[in-house]
Amino acid sequence: MRPLANWFRRKKLENNLHRELRYHFERRIQDLEQTGLPAKEAYRQAMLELGRVAQIQEEVRDVWLTRWLRDFLYDLRFTARSFRKTPSFTITAILSLTLGIGATTAIYSLVDQLLLHALPVRQPERLVLIDWKGDQVANGFGSWNLMSYPICRDLDEQKQFFEGVFCRALTIVNL
Repeated sequence: MRPLANWFRRKKLENNLHRELRYHFERRIQDLEQTGLPAKEAYRQAMLELGRVAQIQEEVRDVWLTRWLRDFLYDLRFTARSFRKTPSFTITAILSLTLGIGATTAIYSLVDQLLLHALPVRQPERLVLIDWKGDQVANGFGSWNLMSYPICRDLDEQKQFFEGVFCRALTIVNL
């Protein structure tokens, strides 16, 4: 939790880091001057020893902050700048994502209702499919599991065999 809290006090941490690095640098110069080195040579030697300040700062920041979050925020800023520069690409990408997510959601909802959930009847294990084989009968309906309305009505009246009947009929629709 502490690394996330550090995000809100980055300026204070940065100032403390710069002050601490400056202290160590000046302290090393003093130590080298006490050994007898001239001031310019002590400064040069301290720069050689502690000169990788940028690398030290990066290592310390990695300890303070979660690196993945920082990288993610940098990537997010870069992406936002890129999207602002190319509005036509941005609109195309957003529309593509919207259509893709919408279509996927619609297809999943359909599959969920048709295949993954049980039928909304009391005893689905008692359902039967009457398969009609043969030529077309009764006004052109009857084959391919399709029954005419008169046949469906006759089956529904047979209460000793069926509690209820659901029939379907071929309907041509222009969409």
